[in-house]
Amino acid sequence: MCGIFCYICSNYDSTKANQTLHSCFEVLNNRGPDYDSTLWYNSSVLFHASVLWHQGDALCKQPLETDRTVLVFNGDIFQKRDDVRESDTLWLLKQIEACHNQDDLLQLVASLRGPFSVIFLRKQENRVYFARDAVGRNSLLFGRSEDGSILISSVFGNVSSTVVYELPPYGLYYIDLEAINDSNPFGLLPWTDDCSQLEQTFGNTISVSWKNGLEKTLSSVKHNFNFHELLTKKESSDEDVFEYLFKTAAISDLCAQLLTALRQSVEERILNTAAFCKTCLQSRRDCLHPKVGILFSGGIDCSILALLADEFVPADNPIELLNVAFEKISRAKVQSSHIDWNVPDRVTGRTSLEELHRLRPNRKWIFVEINVSRNELSDRRQTISNLVYPLQNVLDESLGAALWFASRGAGLENGEPYRSTSRVLLLGSGADELFAGYTRHKTAFERCLRNHGETDAAYEMAFQALEDELNLDWRRLPSRNLARDDRVICDNRVTPRSPYLQEDFIAAVLSLRASQRCYHPLGPGIGDKLILRLCACKLGLTQASTLRKRALQFGSRIADRKQNASDRSVYLND
Repeated sequence: MCGIFCYICSNYDSTKANQTLHSCFEVLNNRGPDYDSTLWYNSSVLFHASVLWHQGDALCKQPLETDRTVLVFNGDIFQKRDDVRESDTLWLLKQIEACHNQDDLLQLVASLRGPFSVIFLRKQENRVYFARDAVGRNSLLFGRSEDGSILISSVFGNVSSTVVYELPPYGLYYIDLEAINDSNPFGLLPWTDDCSQLEQTFGNTISVSWKNGLEKTLSSVKHNFNFHELLTKKESSDEDVFEYLFKTAAISDLCAQLLTALRQSVEERILNTAAFCKTCLQSRRDCLHPKVGILFSGGIDCSILALLADEFVPADNPIELLNVAFEKISRAKVQSSHIDWNVPDRVTGRTSLEELHRLRPNRKWIFVEINVSRNELSDRRQTISNLVYPLQNVLDESLGAALWFASRGAGLENGEPYRSTSRVLLLGSGADELFAGYTRHKTAFERCLRNHGETDAAYEMAFQALEDELNLDWRRLPSRNLARDDRVICDNRVTPRSPYLQEDFIAAVLSLRASQRCYHPLGPGIGDKLILRLCACKLGLTQASTLRKRALQFGSRIADRKQNASDRSVYLND
């Protein structure tokens, strides 16, 4: 993961550009501790990049400049390449320079596999292009200062006199440098028909080129089953629900298909990294320390990832399971000196750890207990607020704090101090949005069912209401979760990778109807994310497959259920 930055001066004032870079220099370089550099183009465009090396035999320095292009790139490209020893950044530069026009560029950027954000200048066109991947997995912020200068960066912190937005992942944006002071200097080559947040970010200063001839690939696989129809035919109440459903060939085949796609996603996210941990990277000595960690609550999403990761991490390398807990918010007048760290996620984490030991006894699993007091949280409040920015409410900052401390990895292993050495952190992001894991999904389903009675027609309407809620969640995922998580986690010199958000896996799940993903009448711990639970059961995770979903902010105990999630944070804002 890298930190990328571009400042386009409206009046050739390099002082303001350098001041702005200086204000976010530290947070940019935290994202890329292995190398950083700055480049001016034509005294009007300032580029900066910091690099965290993963792909290629050697670190690729950035910014990259040729006689035709300046490029800064942040992310991972998982395209199959002829030369696996070549950096994905160098590969991308060559692909950009092979493009003849803006339609070629759009086709290229839209076809990239993996999380990314990118900024590049085409010198002959005198135009700066910028984008983030369509799922919005990597952060890219956009802002305009009072004098009309333009800022594009992975992270800013709170830069004064600049209004900053998360760039909507709608396509390939561009700025004509000769028109920077015009009223309409921006353009967008969209890869989606939904550009609903464009006006909020750009106002009326952007033009959209709708006719781009972009090829779209839709999943043609259809699965012929419905959980409601199958389970209403179930005669014996004693028969295990999972065993009963596995008798349906379509379900068993779908689980195999989903696990194949997820296994490939985990594989490419583990193998595409340097063979060194944080400690050994500089010396390049043989390294048997952990290089891959998993944000581990013990729930179904992360337990599946842990089991699949075991297939691709070398047998002599431990895997870190990072489990975070916060001191409970107390309103008592007399404070207890004892802190109970057995929060819900700690309990389920230990339970699932035992299951991993049973299924993979030869793997060394390092269970890291990360305990965060309210005093320590308060000490870090400004750091976390700057990373979460421009988001600022209770939910964003609670989750941001949980992810920041978890990814830092400072805790205890078997009661002894421990510090994570992993440079890659696997997350379960996206699983709840794809498989209906949130309470609001259950609420949408049950509300409709109550209003129309428990008939087959009512169930059909309830599943349609749930499908509408899932589609809404999916559309707003980039603006609600992913960019924030990317900014927070990368501050600890670690790259977050989200296997559930791999392109093939997403396509497979989105081809399913809501009635093929979950069945809430079975109750929490079974009905929510039912098809994913069946996948877990198929892997042997019999305990984890029935654990109830808990939101990270409650499972780790950072948040108070009495707070309104949309309010400003009490603990992280002065």
